[in-house]
Amino acid sequence: MKKLLLVLAVVLFANVGRAEGVGFHFGPKLGYQAANLSVDKADIKTGFSEHFTAGIYGRLCIKNVLIQPELLWFKSSQIFSLEGVSISDLNPRIEMSQQNLALPIFIGYQFLDWKVVKLRAHAGPVMYFVVDQNKTCNVTNQELDVEANNMTWGGAVGVGIDVLLFSLDINYSFGLTNIIDGNTLQIDGTDFPIDNTKQSLFTVTLGVKLISLGM
Repeated sequence: MKKLLLVLAVVLFANVGRAEGVGFHFGPKLGYQAANLSVDKADIKTGFSEHFTAGIYGRLCIKNVLIQPELLWFKSSQIFSLEGVSISDLNPRIEMSQQNLALPIFIGYQFLDWKVVKLRAHAGPVMYFVVDQNKTCNVTNQELDVEANNMTWGGAVGVGIDVLLFSLDINYSFGLTNIIDGNTLQIDGTDFPIDNTKQSLFTVTLGVKLISLGM
């Protein structure tokens, strides 16, 4: 059975490679996340050391239309300031750290093809899954059991450039659902609004086309 599936996969990829205007690419990706884009080497180094991301991607090309799913692992840390009357003027806040998986599914369009260099734009939904999290969140000097949702939704838009077998993507992701449910958090009998726990950030990744067929 496994040999049959392997043969079918080889035949499928071979047909994709021969089809006019159709291509398939697959490979690993490495990159980082940041609240703001920067070309400063120190900022990029900090992004890799503190917000490293890695994963795989696939891309199906039909003429100039692209379908690109990805699976990325990354660490994240969130700080949510609580508005309202502070406790002993200490300005309460929630600090969380997590390990996550992101599953974006992009639909894109290749608007420039110079053979060796290709430019494209894309957009699509993103599903986020929490793999591990620091369940105890520090608020001033108290320890609160606040957990993030195991799955949240977001969206992303971005641009990309391909040079030979390398693929660079710059995406802006925005949250559609809250990381933490609920409108208020109670501390020592005081309710603090916590309406918006959505996050927005940039993701910069460099992929390598280990498999490249067709376009």
